[in-house]
Amino acid sequence: MSGQLLPSHELMPNVPADLTPEQRVQLWVDLMDTCEQFLLAGLRRTTASDEGLRTAYRKWYSERMEEHDRTVAHMAEEFHRRLGADGG
Repeated sequence: MSGQLLPSHELMPNVPADLTPEQRVQLWVDLMDTCEQFLLAGLRRTTASDEGLRTAYRKWYSERMEEHDRTVAHMAEEFHRRLGADGG
């Protein structure tokens, strides 16, 4: 598995085929909540107070959104460059 970005299919977690759409959404929400808890735990290591945690979270979020905006702007520039000014 060395050098692979994704694990082999056998190692990937499976979602049961008989889940309802609502159960699938709940599974996704649970995953997102878990990821947020990991993020908060990491940020909590940098501060001792709840206010400091909120500040650290806002800073982290702001930085991610700036990065996202740069990525979207770059993609738009690339689309424009590759398609030309006439769109095709």
